[in-house]
Amino acid sequence: MLTKMKNRKGFTLIELMIVVAIIAILAAIAVPQYKAYVMKARNKKAIAQVQLGRNAEASVQEQIDCYGVTNNLTLTSTTGGSGGGTILGGPLAPASVSSAGGVITGTNAVTSAVGTQPYEVAAGCIVRCSTEGTNNMTYQCVAIHIDGDTAYGVDGDNDATIYWVRNPNWPGTGTIAAGGTGTFPSGLTIPTVTTATDEFAGANGGGSPTTTWTAK
Repeated sequence: MLTKMKNRKGFTLIELMIVVAIIAILAAIAVPQYKAYVMKARNKKAIAQVQLGRNAEASVQEQIDCYGVTNNLTLTSTTGGSGGGTILGGPLAPASVSSAGGVITGTNAVTSAVGTQPYEVAAGCIVRCSTEGTNNMTYQCVAIHIDGDTAYGVDGDNDATIYWVRNPNWPGTGTIAAGGTGTFPSGLTIPTVTTATDEFAGANGGGSPTTTWTAK
């Protein structure tokens, strides 16, 4: 038995160092890839939020022949809206008759008709939909994930195109408050809503290294 124990060999120091080096190399490759994957997933949520906003605006337009703005209300308390919408932060359930929640609501300046569409905000997303504030004939929707590095926007005058702007300093700099309101990251520049103009095209967005909004 003693002879058998003496014949057993363990790992040498060199072998252990090789194993440690291999693990370090694998970690150096895997960790950045994982971080990139997580960031991509966050940014995809922001894109989806803009697309939901675009669909909700289309619904309001069908109701009252103009667009609306984001707000956090019950459906019974909505009185329309115009101009700059409320910045919403998720998770925020869509508005209902009995519970306040996300909604896009607008007022037709000619007929005074009010249109509303419940609007859910996904966890971690910060979003705002606004109109030009005169006749509500166009809209703009912008969204970003609170831990994402890319903001996305769509303009009602060219709603087939989604724009983006990226800045590695943005993650974690926006805010989401209890109750479903939020703030965009410092430095994110959003163009003024303008009728008959694709305001995102070539506009400064505060990105880095590319500063402007770019068509996706």
